[in-house]
Amino acid sequence: MGQAPARRIKYNNIALALAVMLLFILAVGKSCQKEDEDTPAKEPVVTTTVKQEEPAPEPTIVPFKAEGLDGSFHYLNLRNADSLGKGDLILLNAAYKYEGEPGDLESNYRYLFDSTGTRIASASATVNQGCKRTLTAFNEMVADFYNKTGKATIMITDIYVKDTEGKDCYEHESGLAFDLRLYYESEGTFPEFTGTGDYAWFSQNAYKYGLILRYPADKTDKTGVAGKANHFRYVGKPHAELMRDKEWCLEEFLTEIKKYTLKEPLSFESEDGTCWALYYCPISNEKTTNVPIPLDPDGTEYYHSVSGDNREGYIITVRVPSKDPDETEEITVNVKENDNAF
Repeated sequence: MGQAPARRIKYNNIALALAVMLLFILAVGKSCQKEDEDTPAKEPVVTTTVKQEEPAPEPTIVPFKAEGLDGSFHYLNLRNADSLGKGDLILLNAAYKYEGEPGDLESNYRYLFDSTGTRIASASATVNQGCKRTLTAFNEMVADFYNKTGKATIMITDIYVKDTEGKDCYEHESGLAFDLRLYYESEGTFPEFTGTGDYAWFSQNAYKYGLILRYPADKTDKTGVAGKANHFRYVGKPHAELMRDKEWCLEEFLTEIKKYTLKEPLSFESEDGTCWALYYCPISNEKTTNVPIPLDPDGTEYYHSVSGDNREGYIITVRVPSKDPDETEEITVNVKENDNAF
């Protein structure tokens, strides 16, 4: 009977401990519940899909191609002795010389001024002569150079020279070529024209005026003449631009053009959108050659030029409607034989 009170005390202590633990658990549970109530609910994540725009398709560029010129044409009868060595594209060297005298020679004096009367160039001799189309191209080119740089330092020297025997350039007998120097009036000096610095503009832009740098330094194996930075030759605008685009000298052009016929001409679209067809016609074994000239749907000759190559045949250059009929202007002017209006 003496041990009973001690057991009751032990059980009472255990009950008390359990009660304290229960109260602690309940308190912690309420605290967690309150934190959950105080914590704002997270917003749902919204994923936005950005639609990528399809890139615009590249425009399809269809190269111009002259077709159907052989559908309607007539023949121009040329006397070889008179025509083979005439035109803007003739080859002139020791083997193939210029015969006769140019028919449109003019003094170079008035071509030393622009349209306002400002002197833009000088000449080694104001009585020097050259073909009108050559001098016109020279004047337009130098006027643009003057407007760009303000320099009136260009001097034109040889243009038409009646006898070039013994020289390495026979082109001056045609009046189609000219040489340049520089003239510094304030110093009274005449430096060589090297085509460098500001003057590199001439070789880069000559094609816009129907001119070519006739003897490039990298074409000596083709021309047979050492590079001449100061010698320019008139060949006509479409031909000069074509040679620039193809990186051809005149000799290379005359070789390549033989591959083309009226049925399959060389098609060329210039920077201004003008379209051209070029083809070759070999001379016949007779005294005359029939050169085919295409006709438009109305039976009228297309605007054209004919040039001999001074060797074996003729180069015909025809202006034809562009690939976009809406952009084609009506052409009513015809070019006479060897008029060389290009």
